[in-house]
Amino acid sequence: MEHDISHIKDIGDIMNIFFNSRIYTNQSFVNALFGKQQKTTRSQDAGCSGTRDTLTISASGKEKLVKNTNGRTHNTNVDKSIDLKSYIASAQKTNQKIIDNAGTQINAKTSEYMSTGKAFRGALTEKYSKLGAEAKTHSNPENYIHAKYFDKSSDYYETNLTDTERRIAYNYEMQMWRTGKINGVNYQDSLFRGIEVDGDSVDSDKIQFERALVNSQISNILKQAGVDTSS
Repeated sequence: MEHDISHIKDIGDIMNIFFNSRIYTNQSFVNALFGKQQKTTRSQDAGCSGTRDTLTISASGKEKLVKNTNGRTHNTNVDKSIDLKSYIASAQKTNQKIIDNAGTQINAKTSEYMSTGKAFRGALTEKYSKLGAEAKTHSNPENYIHAKYFDKSSDYYETNLTDTERRIAYNYEMQMWRTGKINGVNYQDSLFRGIEVDGDSVDSDKIQFERALVNSQISNILKQAGVDTSS
């Protein structure tokens, strides 16, 4: 049975778009999992913000800093308990679910893209929720937090942090203690040792997601009109 699809404009162009880029990819997530090297850009340090959030995990990055054998290494032990790959996989799953349920309204902005930065804010929240819970066990949490980062005579002093990591961790832990949440994503936190932030590919990843979302919407429209898109 023939179907009248004359109401769909530029059907040839639409089909070309659909078949040329139908498959959804989010390459930076895969790169992050397998350590593919990319151009490096540092996130902003002072404000704990990270708009450039596509990244790569280098295999040796976690082992670069020399560790002092004295004092505590609690923060970096907590870092090891955080499964960053699970946050990447969760973001991939969320984005694919959005595409699979795209509907028939052609609009790339119908759903919010789950970026690496948003996913890893969850990882940072997990880390500092754990550290914040420990701080609450002390009679004066703010003094405890200050001592662990800046008082070398304290039994709680963290030894294997760089000056930058120490400052970031102090700010994050104080935020968690005072407000119950952290602000922004800073990839210079010790949780992200060895991660290289690629500011150029984040926009590309979002474009790929939006293209795949629109292609799925077009496919649904064609199916609704009786057009077989399987071949």
